[in-house]
Amino acid sequence: MVRWRSFDILQKVIVQADDTLWDSLPKMEEAGLQVLLVVDRRNQLVGIVTDGDVRRALLNGLDLKTQLKKVMHLHPKTLTVNSHISKAKEVMQKYNIRHVPLIDAEGRVADLIIWSDCFATVREERLEKVVIMAGGKGTRLDPFTKILPKPMIPIGDKPIIEIIMDKFYQQGFSEFILSLGYKAEIVKMYFSESNGRPYKVDFVCEEKPLGTAGALKLLVDKIKDTFIVANCDVILEINFADLLRHHHEHNNQLTIVGSVKDFTIPYGVLKTEGQNLLAIDEKPNYHFLVNTGLYVIEPQILKLIIDGELIHMTDLLQRVKEHGGKVGVYPHHGNWFDIGQWEDYRNTLRYFSAAE
Repeated sequence: MVRWRSFDILQKVIVQADDTLWDSLPKMEEAGLQVLLVVDRRNQLVGIVTDGDVRRALLNGLDLKTQLKKVMHLHPKTLTVNSHISKAKEVMQKYNIRHVPLIDAEGRVADLIIWSDCFATVREERLEKVVIMAGGKGTRLDPFTKILPKPMIPIGDKPIIEIIMDKFYQQGFSEFILSLGYKAEIVKMYFSESNGRPYKVDFVCEEKPLGTAGALKLLVDKIKDTFIVANCDVILEINFADLLRHHHEHNNQLTIVGSVKDFTIPYGVLKTEGQNLLAIDEKPNYHFLVNTGLYVIEPQILKLIIDGELIHMTDLLQRVKEHGGKVGVYPHHGNWFDIGQWEDYRNTLRYFSAAE
């Protein structure tokens, strides 16, 4: 019998219905299978939670304290433990699913087949261009950025902007446009060197600071179709194909990637009515979807920006809505590295050093 998942990996995605999203999402991320298998006390499968289910739950206003039984699919499609892979292919294609648990005669989870087990994982070429905003001064990283522009700050033996581009390339993207400003010549010089990069790099350069969105106007003659915008100081571990699918399925003009962030107030928070104490919430924990600086944008949006205008992305989002465009959110609960401040930069270095 073929064993698809190791015992250790399988155990990472097996959870209980009373477990919360907050407790379970780290398991999903660690296993990297984009699924959780919900079992009862006898290890019998009672439901399944996919990455898409988590996003829908967050978009519907549920927080990370929500129990899995409120978001899981009951009666998931399954196969018996000795089923041939051809049967798994048939089930996945018929029901448009990417995970098929294998169960034994007592209904207990024995294994798991995922989409990539059934269908060859060939690198799919993407036609969308990727725009990386790399023109800021990076003043929060002084004095480092007095010497190097922010996109050239090293993570290991590469600048962060090249690491970002490599991650896009691994998922099929091969055309990049770098929006430059501060110390632009250093970035241009680095990418003009012939070092066998497998992707194409183009540039636009703002002559004066145009805010976090104004430089997009410089793309009018270079962009004709849906494109991705990313900041040069953020690394996201995300499935870009799924992000683009979400953007088009919801007919968005602009999609923001929001990351789930957890904040704990390190004090007892007083709940009052007038001067009377009602309760004390000791070190409460809150969850928010915060802007990661990653967007999917339709080219029509560029018409809303005036030539030479200083405009920030928050203002552009509002302008899109005022003109009848749909702005959507794609919740992301995976790893997110922002090197915009020294402590974040140090944490990112530690993570990537440990991964080597």
